Amino acid sequence: MQSAPWKIFHHDGREIVIDVDGGITIDEHTANPFPTDITHAALCDEGLVATWVDHELRLARMALIPLNEKIQNGISKAELRLSRNTAMVAGSTWCHIVDAEPLALSAKDDKIIFALWMRGLYCVNSGDYENWRLPLFESKEKTPPRSEEIAAISILEEHVVVWTRGGKYRKISLSDGEILTEGTLDIECDLEEVFNHEEKFLLSSKDGWTWEFVNDQITVARKLRGTIQDAVFDGDDWRIISWRDDLMLRGDSVRRIDLGVQLIQKDGAWMVLDNQGNFSRHMSNSE
Repeated sequence: MQSAPWKIFHHDGREIVIDVDGGITIDEHTANPFPTDITHAALCDEGLVATWVDHELRLARMALIPLNEKIQNGISKAELRLSRNTAMVAGSTWCHIVDAEPLALSAKDDKIIFALWMRGLYCVNSGDYENWRLPLFESKEKTPPRSEEIAAISILEEHVVVWTRGGKYRKISLSDGEILTEGTLDIECDLEEVFNHEEKFLLSSKDGWTWEFVNDQITVARKLRGTIQDAVFDGDDWRIISWRDDLMLRGDSVRRIDLGVQLIQKDGAWMVLDNQGNFSRHMSNSE
């Protein structure tokens, strides 16, 4: 991997490392199946489902890449710009030209849930069969621009929770798309990311505010120096990396030199992968 890491997944005992330029590294082999960086990625039972978007050319793709085969290089950005190439993603099990920007994507087992801007919310299985689709959130009241836009999708055991930037949320049946409940956070926010541990959620707003949300109630509110890069619930509290800080939601914060990218448990310890590709213990003083 030559570029800074963006996200790490674990699959069948191997690390799948995605870098900020769209490179995917498995067993020290790196390839770029997409012509741009990867905008969303998740693991399902059949491999890695991911999207790329080129805003300049107004092009986007979604593809499922199997991980039991060697990752292949696809077309380059230069080739894409010259011909607006309609080729599919190299080595993919299936691939689609997406006619609107993917806003959020999540997957579990054979279910893949994603939202497309101004289109809707979709559930497909890993075999590319559509299970259900729903329209996007609508409001008759005057709301801030893009506040009804889907910001995050949380998949639980038997249902999905979909969150808008303005703080609305829906609980939806994973099996058939039935809307079970709908609510509003009743706070001013611009949600960027939502992390969850079972029915416990951690919400991150673009202005640095974060809230723990449990049983349809906010239980903790805290203003951070930046937005959350990653967070995990360790059984007692939320471990968070935000800008150049490590912190516990209900505890102290520790400064670090390099930007934290992802929290990963290694040998029983919570470690932070930074943008240099190095690991250090969470909440250790890295300065």
